[in-house]
Amino acid sequence: MILVASLLLFQSAYHPTGPKVVFEMASGGSFVITTDPKTSPNTVAHILKLVKSGFYDRQRVHRVESWVTQWSAPASKMEPLDIKNAEGKLELNPKVGDGGSGRNIERFEEAPNVDFVRGMVGIASEGLQLPGDSQLFVLKQDALRLYRSYAVVGMVTKGMDVIGKIQRGDRITRAFVVSK
Repeated sequence: MILVASLLLFQSAYHPTGPKVVFEMASGGSFVITTDPKTSPNTVAHILKLVKSGFYDRQRVHRVESWVTQWSAPASKMEPLDIKNAEGKLELNPKVGDGGSGRNIERFEEAPNVDFVRGMVGIASEGLQLPGDSQLFVLKQDALRLYRSYAVVGMVTKGMDVIGKIQRGDRITRAFVVSK
């Protein structure tokens, strides 16, 4: 009981205050990520630069599971998400889900005072405590096992209901930065 109360107190204490990024969905709705440049200055600067360059525009969501939604594999813009294998069965297209902007973030930025709870946005990478590049994920459920394993970008501060409705293959119309 004390642990649960401590976690709830810890969760409510996290309020990133950096620039906000709006993601508009072709299927309707939008969500806002408030970034956390205090915790992850290089990571957030990298993501904001990609947003401003239009990198995320027209990307499709390539991963949707009960606990996480992930996007920003560049091949998702044009490649089919699924392909037929030799037996004629659909399987995940290996070209979609990998890759990024081609410019990895220089170093992993650990977030020791931030827990991975519902709404948290992080950088997907090729392994634990690696810096990653452009692929973002949003937690739809708490995933405390990820603590100190992935760099934090910030938190969804508006539109978690939209995140909950996103389906694999849904397209991001555009992403843009708004002032604080």
